[in-house]
Amino acid sequence: MKSARQIALEILEKVDTQGAYADIPLNTVLRKSDSLTPLDKAFITELVYGTLRWRGRIDWVISRFSKVPTKKLDPWVLNIMRLGVYQLLFLTKVPPFAAVNESAKLAGLYGDIGKVRFVNANLRAVERGRDKIEYPDIERDPELHISVVYSHPLWMVKRWVKTFGLEATIDLCQSNNETPPLTIRTNTLKTSRQELFHELEMNVKEISLTPCSSEGLQIRGASDITAISSFEKGLFQVQDEASQLVAHIIAPKPGERVLDACSAPGGKATHLAQLMENRGEIFALDINSSRLALLGENCKRLGITNVKAFKKDASLPLGFLEEFNRILVDAPCSGMGVLRRNPDSKWKKREEDIVTLKRLQFSILNNLADCLKEDGVLVYSTCTVTPEENEEVIDDFLANHPEFVLDSISDVLPASCGSLVDNRGFFKSYPHLHNMDGFFAARLIKGGIKS
Repeated sequence: MKSARQIALEILEKVDTQGAYADIPLNTVLRKSDSLTPLDKAFITELVYGTLRWRGRIDWVISRFSKVPTKKLDPWVLNIMRLGVYQLLFLTKVPPFAAVNESAKLAGLYGDIGKVRFVNANLRAVERGRDKIEYPDIERDPELHISVVYSHPLWMVKRWVKTFGLEATIDLCQSNNETPPLTIRTNTLKTSRQELFHELEMNVKEISLTPCSSEGLQIRGASDITAISSFEKGLFQVQDEASQLVAHIIAPKPGERVLDACSAPGGKATHLAQLMENRGEIFALDINSSRLALLGENCKRLGITNVKAFKKDASLPLGFLEEFNRILVDAPCSGMGVLRRNPDSKWKKREEDIVTLKRLQFSILNNLADCLKEDGVLVYSTCTVTPEENEEVIDDFLANHPEFVLDSISDVLPASCGSLVDNRGFFKSYPHLHNMDGFFAARLIKGGIKS
């Protein structure tokens, strides 16, 4: 039987060599392996996500001790070293000898005696010298210091320092390295938030109401929230609080016709259906068939009947002319607001992708402008914090579409959300400020008459 460390190593290898997103192989292992104890599953999860979160700092440490540059190391050996260094630097409950010896055993499984000796010698050196490791000086090179110490790509740090300043960038990076809260959305078609709160109290260690979303609950101490009966009964959907607020920004009414242009797997579409009391129509579009299948499964579990799914590319002509009261464009984006949930994404992203995404986002908005009825509401949202994908996309769209005007989001959200709306009326949430995912939303009215 494979050990927890071996399973974690194989997941990291898939992330590196196959381009896999860590949550997919991890969830597959956790759900399908009956031989793993809850402790094993927790340890595997910690090793995978912890190593990915701190990979930048870990690689810096490896480079201080290894005579072989990290780029020239065998991929298996590099990930074994990363796992070992993570345990030595961050997991105080793991004895150092265990971190070193178990890593050497892994090297024996995936390499020859030379690799075993390399891993053993270098990890022992890290263990002896870990209190004397020198990191880039913050006074001499603040951006490199943040990049290494807080484990984010240098290009990303440079952008954020330019946008947010030094201290806010440190806070944002620090927040991205913390385990995010588990937030769920009550399915008000079947129960109330208070009723769900009391039902879940017995299954979790800690539960609290979200401050801004009227349907949200934040949970701690649940090993697999989707395994409990309340989930199977469709009483809730896992969804971050910032994401929940997007549907309230659209503010759909029962009986309306709504288009969700980039819908799957359907967190926002199913929320819109709740707010519409299952009345009216929601056209849910996506280009990915498997994700649309997930949307269908979610609708069935939640008891939602007014969502119609279509495999379509929202950047291409759709043939809908002024047919919708409200349109949501939850656009494909760089995802830099959800790095705490997807730490492997930090190491997959490229700065040049932002330009490509900005073009795609504008093309989707531009394509859908004619699909909205006069006086209709268009909401554009992303889970990123880059101005190019957010404010700049909206400014470009408004410059090309004078028939649309910007509507202040503060008019549709409760007063408790005041800190989430800026002076232009945009919705902006940040992990380090609001304990929510990083989100952006803009609310536009066609014809300039607020609805």
